[in-house]
Amino acid sequence: MKQIKKSTLFLMFLLAASIFWIFEKTTASGADFVIDENQFTYYNDGLTVTDTTARNGFAGKMINTSNNWNISHIRMDFSELEPGKSYDVFFRVKVNHVSANPAGDAFSFGVWDNTYGDFIIPQKSVPLSQTQDMVWKEYRAGTFVPNLSVNQLVFFVAGTNNASQASEIYVDEIILRPHGSIVIEDSSFILHNTSVLTASALASDNSAAVLYNGAGGNWNIQAPIDGSKLRNDETYDITAIVQIDRTDWHSSTGDIFGVVLYDSTTATYLVPPKVYSTASLETQDKFKFYYGIKINAAPLALDPTHIYHVSFYQVNNASQFPSIKVDLISINESQINDNPDQLIKAKPYKISPGNQDDLNDSAGITYTLSAPQNISAKIVDSSGSLVKTLVSGANQSGTVKLSWNGRNNANAIVPNGMYTVVVSNASGELYKKNIQVITGLSLNAPNAPEPFVARGTWFEGGEIPYPSSARISYLNNSFQDLKDANMNVVSIANWNGPAALYTDTLDRAAAYDIKVMAFPMAYSTLYNPTLANDEVALYNEINNRISPIKNHSALYAYVLKDEPMDLDMDHANLLKNAKRITESIDPNHQALIDYVAPEYTEFHYGVQQTQTLLTDPYGAALGYPVGDFTHYMNHPYYSNIDYKPYLDFLHMLTKKDIQNRAPWWTVIQNFGHEPTGLRDPIAAETRAMTYLNIGHGSKGFLYFIYQTESLWEGMVDEHYNRGPKFTTVQTLFDEIKTLEPTILSMTKIANAATTIGGGNTTSSAHPNADVTTHENLATGDKYLVVVNHDCLNIANVTIKIDRAKLGMNITEIRDSLTNAVIPFTTYPDRYEISSLPFAAGDGKILKLKKDTTQTVYVGQDIDLSMFGGAAKNNIDVSASDGKTAVKVVGASNGWDMQWFWNKNQLVPGATYDLYAVVKIKYADDLNYDANGKPQFVSPSGNAFSYGVYDATTTSYPFGTQTMPAAAMENMLWHTIKIGSFVPSQTNNQYAYIWPADNSSNVYAVYVDKLYFVKQ
Repeated sequence: MKQIKKSTLFLMFLLAASIFWIFEKTTASGADFVIDENQFTYYNDGLTVTDTTARNGFAGKMINTSNNWNISHIRMDFSELEPGKSYDVFFRVKVNHVSANPAGDAFSFGVWDNTYGDFIIPQKSVPLSQTQDMVWKEYRAGTFVPNLSVNQLVFFVAGTNNASQASEIYVDEIILRPHGSIVIEDSSFILHNTSVLTASALASDNSAAVLYNGAGGNWNIQAPIDGSKLRNDETYDITAIVQIDRTDWHSSTGDIFGVVLYDSTTATYLVPPKVYSTASLETQDKFKFYYGIKINAAPLALDPTHIYHVSFYQVNNASQFPSIKVDLISINESQINDNPDQLIKAKPYKISPGNQDDLNDSAGITYTLSAPQNISAKIVDSSGSLVKTLVSGANQSGTVKLSWNGRNNANAIVPNGMYTVVVSNASGELYKKNIQVITGLSLNAPNAPEPFVARGTWFEGGEIPYPSSARISYLNNSFQDLKDANMNVVSIANWNGPAALYTDTLDRAAAYDIKVMAFPMAYSTLYNPTLANDEVALYNEINNRISPIKNHSALYAYVLKDEPMDLDMDHANLLKNAKRITESIDPNHQALIDYVAPEYTEFHYGVQQTQTLLTDPYGAALGYPVGDFTHYMNHPYYSNIDYKPYLDFLHMLTKKDIQNRAPWWTVIQNFGHEPTGLRDPIAAETRAMTYLNIGHGSKGFLYFIYQTESLWEGMVDEHYNRGPKFTTVQTLFDEIKTLEPTILSMTKIANAATTIGGGNTTSSAHPNADVTTHENLATGDKYLVVVNHDCLNIANVTIKIDRAKLGMNITEIRDSLTNAVIPFTTYPDRYEISSLPFAAGDGKILKLKKDTTQTVYVGQDIDLSMFGGAAKNNIDVSASDGKTAVKVVGASNGWDMQWFWNKNQLVPGATYDLYAVVKIKYADDLNYDANGKPQFVSPSGNAFSYGVYDATTTSYPFGTQTMPAAAMENMLWHTIKIGSFVPSQTNNQYAYIWPADNSSNVYAVYVDKLYFVKQ
């Protein structure tokens, strides 16, 4: 597919990444991983000796008479280290000087990938001038990420063949130290004039320095950089964690603050004075919490011997921005991984084929060839014996992708152990990579969630204070708002902080009868691609996060990821595995992912199959008038995507698998964001979009967003006062609360009605009110959801219900919200409701009461005769009896589904209407136009034909009729009137469904039932 850059479109979706600095300080965490002489491998004259100055009384020793790697540590397993974490590698070494001022090099050291055959950390030599005679010192080799493979790594110390200057080399330890940033807390700042430290509930340490604006431009906050923590061989990025104070949330404009990086040693600027303003990319968005601003454009070389200060200076714009608060400064190495990019990769590098549970059962192998050549690729065991031939003498070039399923050439699953992919050409071995076969996890099956209509909101967790008293007060006030707005659930993004923050959140939610959807520290847990390689490490990471909260009564679900925006199968599988592991650890709470955009939703949901499909369809696009929901955002990449077809597409995704019971929930637009092409909807539009979502099949509703944040106007304003959006949501949820039993009972089916009136008056986009049809499978009653597209005016809507498509008689129509009886007129071909009044943007659910006095004879799918590969009795949760007949369309099809009815069930001489309930699955749902833009598929050709045949007279009571594929909504049941006739009491008659030879457009035809209704 041709991809078009959408960086501007997705500004709003990058919120989590943009505020990563708030919570994920990169200070070193965890203890040193120490390798002592007990784990050394010695060669030649290397050996262990007693040394009372060594940390454990012993050390490795070698004579400096060669350049050999005589002291080494060999390791493949780094599972004890934090996955994805960078580690600094240090060697604790001392040397024996022969003379007072020895010359030359003392020793060399590095890290070698013994599988791949290249350095992980290049070999470095240490001059004798940097050593002291028989004094232990830690020497840094470099920084690497241990868990990028299970290749065999060699940590080595080598001699320099310089015994005349340094006779012996001693090695005490090899140390893998968690890599961390240099963090300057506000308590270390130098404050001048009016700047002071102040308590700040949203600061990570509850304290921040305040810079008050005004005339003068004084450097009132200065953060000194500790040069002893810097290195000559690195470059750095500097990030400030700040909170901006605005006089007016909406209108404050202009300069905000200034910053400079000053070298006091040379009296020069490394970062010249720079003023951040509302026009600056870094500060044009608005956050009430602290967030990170990177102050340097290019990586900085900082001299450890110099004195530096990061200084903040006031700007003369206090009337707009009275102050800013600075929590900390973080100085980060620009490159925190010295691992070179290797030309062969295996992912995952740990596989568990033994349990065949679709969790890392196989490894994808990718390698790159510079020119066409004959290639062989094989799997060998630890002894070098052949296990599996993957490629034998194939001509390959460029990037090659293979896979290994953990089986040998006899197709048997191999034992646990270390295996190696070996890629060779005529000249010999090109690449090698290890793959480890392990015992996989034993996963529990999750419990299906109870039917539940979500009434909730999206909630910014970054605004939850850190201090306990402030936090509890904030949560009490917020959850009181949610309760008063008739909500039963809240989805919390960026839920990060100390353990007490999670328990306080859940405790306070329980007090207000609110359920919580969230995942603690989701960013650091699931944005770590290394975890995709090791299911055990992924399990441990998730278990550590959720075990403290999984039994809390207020917990409803875990939201693992907000809006995955890629078509990367590795990422999709990581999220799938995380979902399965989460629901295994806690089978009572489902794991959700919030999906966005049609192509990403189809791809990721197809892989992850969450138990609820949670999506973000937004309909009020910038540049389009009120009530015009014809575009999903105003962006050229999505110019083919209309809002209502997008809703149908999302609903269809849960129906493609006929056994899938997952409901579809929507995050409803109650905000605007001009950078991403979203217009702030008026209240009537929010109402219309809500009922459109109900009508098109959604069962849960979360409004974005509760707080006013970024450029989003929330339900409460920047001071947490309830605003107009609060009232809109409160009213809608009051209605939805009443409608919950109805919404849960409705199964969307093909539309059986049309409307006149209620069209959008601001454009020609929607000429009439929207109408959709639903069925209660338990009672047979049907429903219409009608939505006034005129979001500015009251409208009178006439509704015409096609009796042939309805497939039943009705006795009454009621408004499901008010229970008011709706008058209607009966015509031979339709039921008609005349001039039903609707408020601007309003929606109604109309219940069509089935006439239970009708004589009906039903033939379910089990009663049908199957031919041509068709099959019946397939579980289908949307079918009337839970079962369906299906024919996957082939190249040549016939009368593959037939009903030979029981004549004794029919009244002799009576006239009957004969109906079939049929649906089809499109061959494709989404494709791309010539410009690479996604578009929904409209199939061409025919779907099937149908009719009745009299085998006795070899005639047709009425002719075969054909159904165009485009007339069938994808995966929705259509009631089709085959015809009206007097069935014979003597002749052999039967009805048939004949799938068209059109497999390029129609994948399958399904039949729920056929039935007679006596006239």
